[in-house]
Amino acid sequence: MLFMIIVKIVYCRPCGYLDRALELARDLLQYFENIKVEIEQGKNGIFDVYLNDELIFSRYKEKRFPENMEILKEVGKRINNSN
Repeated sequence: MLFMIIVKIVYCRPCGYLDRALELARDLLQYFENIKVEIEQGKNGIFDVYLNDELIFSRYKEKRFPENMEILKEVGKRINNSN
């Protein structure tokens, strides 16, 4: 069985971050096989990205949004380390 990567994107719905979350989800799904992407509504300015339940990016902590490529690179590193 192949190792399944699960990425969860939690975004602030009232802030209008849905398009950003969908764009990141699309990039992840286009780039990787064997990946599941979950998008969850949040509030209070949240935009967090989890990889297998581990927080890998927090807009609150970083004071910015992630670049899609930095998330793709981090997921790629994890996939390569799990093989």
